[in-house]
Amino acid sequence: MHNNKKSDLILDSMQKLMLKKDTRSISVSEIAREAGIGKGSIYYYFKSKEEIVDAVIERSYSDAIRQAQELVQAPGLDALTKMEIIFRTCRDSSIELSRQEAGSYMELQQSALLHQQYIYIMIRNLRPILADIIRQGNQEGTISCSSPDEVAEIVLIILTIKFDTYLSNSDLTQTQKTLDVFTYMLETSFQIEKGRLDYIWSE
Repeated sequence: MHNNKKSDLILDSMQKLMLKKDTRSISVSEIAREAGIGKGSIYYYFKSKEEIVDAVIERSYSDAIRQAQELVQAPGLDALTKMEIIFRTCRDSSIELSRQEAGSYMELQQSALLHQQYIYIMIRNLRPILADIIRQGNQEGTISCSSPDEVAEIVLIILTIKFDTYLSNSDLTQTQKTLDVFTYMLETSFQIEKGRLDYIWSE
């Protein structure tokens, strides 16, 4: 995502339009009119409307992702503490997505698209961080995992989908049961101290 005033203006304009109508019906020309700039200026910053949508979603969670990155880089934190930061970031970001969506106009297909893009963005940004945390846990002896990158991706897929009540379509009881089993599987498969992951579902 571009870090300058004009690209932010484009993203602000797209976000306003998305609150009013279906993303599929929004044209680049309409975004330009909303932003008060020429259509050609938009293509200088973004290759397509789809890239603008991705950037709008990514910007919404960039602070949470950046804070997670900063926290896990802090000296003196063990791997399991860092893992908790990442897992809580997934949960809190999903709650924020639902909060933002609650007061807006969204057709079902548009809402599904936004949720899918949110999950893609979270996994893309957090996967390398979580993989490094797992490697640290291997060195510390608190985690035993031979495939950190692959496990990081699987874990994030499960968490982001289960925390997202729109896509998982599960009630709270079923979600809790699933995450309880998931926690047990992580602790058992990777020899993590029992009880260290209980926060995954705790409020």
